[in-house]
Amino acid sequence: MSIKKISKETLDSVLAQNERQYLVGNLKVPQMLQHFHDDNVEVGISHYKLFTADQPHIHGEVTEYQMILQGYSEIKNLLTGEVIELHEGDFYIVNKETPYAQKSASNTKILFFKYPSLNDKQTVEIDHATERWLHIKI
Repeated sequence: MSIKKISKETLDSVLAQNERQYLVGNLKVPQMLQHFHDDNVEVGISHYKLFTADQPHIHGEVTEYQMILQGYSEIKNLLTGEVIELHEGDFYIVNKETPYAQKSASNTKILFFKYPSLNDKQTVEIDHATERWLHIKI
């Protein structure tokens, strides 16, 4: 039994060099920061210093739980076309088998959890309207 910590200073120094850092999980990709191993869940933080449009994708088995810590983001459900505005303090869930596209304004921080701890991300093709939407800065 133990209690483990990653200090704010350590995390800030890593995020100054990277836009995403995993903190917990059964990770296969090396991280700058030593993460805590866990077979059940992944936890990480994204810090988009500049406007960023993520690669549209889907998870077949993973559900994502996310919270906007700072800034603003928009997420588009590629099945319904619905765009949801996400503000600082908003919490949202992307259920497995939901293809989506997301873009974030400059200086946005997002805390995310993924269950189960599994890398099942698959990129998806998008229509021209979504491609245009992704490139409109917010």
